[in-house]
Amino acid sequence: MLLDPNVGLIIWTLITFVFVLLVLGKFVWGPLTSMLDERETSIREALDLADKARAEASAAAEENKKALAEAQAEAQAAINKARDDAERVAREVRERAEAEAQQLLEQARQTIQQERNQALQALRQQTAELAILAAGQLLEENLDSEKNRKIVDDFIARIPDAQQN
Repeated sequence: MLLDPNVGLIIWTLITFVFVLLVLGKFVWGPLTSMLDERETSIREALDLADKARAEASAAAEENKKALAEAQAEAQAAINKARDDAERVAREVRERAEAEAQQLLEQARQTIQQERNQALQALRQQTAELAILAAGQLLEENLDSEKNRKIVDDFIARIPDAQQN
């Protein structure tokens, strides 16, 4: 009994199977394949976007490296410029100080020379006055003031100049 095939049942089973296949093919298979195609497309787009984002991130990282290198180069250039400027300013200050010291030394020499000349002039004047007094007392003659002045001028002319000493 179990192996007795019933032809009617087999035909109805085949008809039902074909009908279910047609219904599934028309109503289920099309939407199922389109849904799988859409899913494949969305996954492919997501992968493309991920690749694009990775490439952009890599490019941004390279740009950041370049910007960092440029910033470091600019910073080093600024440091070098500041160092050079500081050295230049220090050199200028030192040269200016040396020039001022030299100028002060020269002014001091000139002041000393002027004071020496003034002292010699005062000494000559006093010597002349003493010479006039001494000459007047020694000679005890009545010379007028003009003759006295001439004698003193001759005496002063014989005194060595301060510049020669």
